[in-house]
Amino acid sequence: MGIADVVPGVSGGTIALVMGIYDQLITTITRVDARLFKLLGRRQISEAASHLNLIFLLSLGPGILIGLIGMSTVAASLLEGDVSSQFTFAAFFGMITASAYLVLEMIEFKTSKTRLWVLAFMAFGLLAALAINQLRGGDTSAASEAPSPFYIFACAAIAICAMILPGISGSMILMILGIYHHLVHLPKNLFDDMHRSSAALELGIFACGAVMGLMLFSRLLKWLLERYRNLLLATLTGVMLGALPVLFHSAFEKKSFTETSTGSRVALIATVITAGVMMIIVSRKATTITTKKNSKHRQ
Repeated sequence: MGIADVVPGVSGGTIALVMGIYDQLITTITRVDARLFKLLGRRQISEAASHLNLIFLLSLGPGILIGLIGMSTVAASLLEGDVSSQFTFAAFFGMITASAYLVLEMIEFKTSKTRLWVLAFMAFGLLAALAINQLRGGDTSAASEAPSPFYIFACAAIAICAMILPGISGSMILMILGIYHHLVHLPKNLFDDMHRSSAALELGIFACGAVMGLMLFSRLLKWLLERYRNLLLATLTGVMLGALPVLFHSAFEKKSFTETSTGSRVALIATVITAGVMMIIVSRKATTITTKKNSKHRQ
């Protein structure tokens, strides 16, 4: 899940679903409630740990952390080179395009009225993503100035909601919000004496924002999925499509499109197609595995 959450277009929620822990994950998140704080206030630690499913969290947490740090270090290195960054963003482009198609497949088009509503909310998601990018002035590369602590906190709270939804990439949301480049370098900066303290502080702020986002929005997301599933998925599909111009711009930020040779352009297109196809194949395989697991549990 940690590795998946770093890669735009790949969802940590999908990994949890495939591995059979998604329901347990969502249940555990919703256990951060008034009862938990009452138990802690009464110093009933064992009861609080049982209510929160602490053993599950202590098993899952370190694995996610290791995956996040490891993959962030790799991604940061790939995004530093002129050529490697182009191919990295090309792969992201293909993954997000495939993800948008896969999420669109989840939507049930029962009536013509449903189709109209789906198209309307898809357009809303697309325009919202494009508007956010325009408000940021179209700057998708690493910002010359570090984002404010409040902005890091807010982005974490927003992105974590996408990270727990199957098929939706939290990293893609961070890329639209213009903070992905900055965040992906933070784990690597932990090993740099000059930047260690600031990196640790910003990662702490991001973690606090993520926890707050889970506490505030996990129940809302569950409610929306239960009652307005099609419209929510349509909006998220539009957001994914709105991320594609961001990726295209990022791919040619260091080395412009005109400076890129024809051979490299062909290779980039091939990378987009390959990444998209691989994403669909893996998703299809994951769906098959999940279906088989659910059938065995019913039996």
